[in-house]
Amino acid sequence: MKHLFTAAIVAIIATVSIIGFSSFTSKKSTANAATSYQINLVKMDVSGTTQTWEWSLYNPNPGNGNNGTLQNLSHWDIPLNAAAEAALVSAEYSIDGGITWIAVPLEVERDPAIRMCTGVDVLKFNVGTVGSQTNLYRVVFSQEFGLSPWATSYVKTGGGLQGCNMQYYAGLGAKQLD
Repeated sequence: MKHLFTAAIVAIIATVSIIGFSSFTSKKSTANAATSYQINLVKMDVSGTTQTWEWSLYNPNPGNGNNGTLQNLSHWDIPLNAAAEAALVSAEYSIDGGITWIAVPLEVERDPAIRMCTGVDVLKFNVGTVGSQTNLYRVVFSQEFGLSPWATSYVKTGGGLQGCNMQYYAGLGAKQLD
């Protein structure tokens, strides 16, 4: 009986972790403060010898950064592990819902804008948000990687939002074993 109870507790904790604690906050507490930009995994697809990852990113509460609003995003940075950096084929973004894709430089390096936050190299998508417009970001790798529900990324605004602005998202995990 004790094992069933323990298994039930573990299942509840896992469910809360997957759903996220923010889902359990009251509307009153979130009405006055937007805590983060919304980053969602749209696609993780393996085709032939490549794996494509695609995310959407938008500002759920655009404004000037005061009274719980979030300023437009200047850019989005994602750290890549050494295997992912070596397997990087292409990176692009779209501001028109995926109709037009614009390539970004395949440079994984330190972003001076977040140098006080981290010492890791990042792939920088140097395009952000405008109002509540949703942008798409896509990365293609020459090998398959696992999913990490708590991958770390960094967002940078044009000013106002202080601190490291670390955002968790469903992103790149460790290399898949063959």
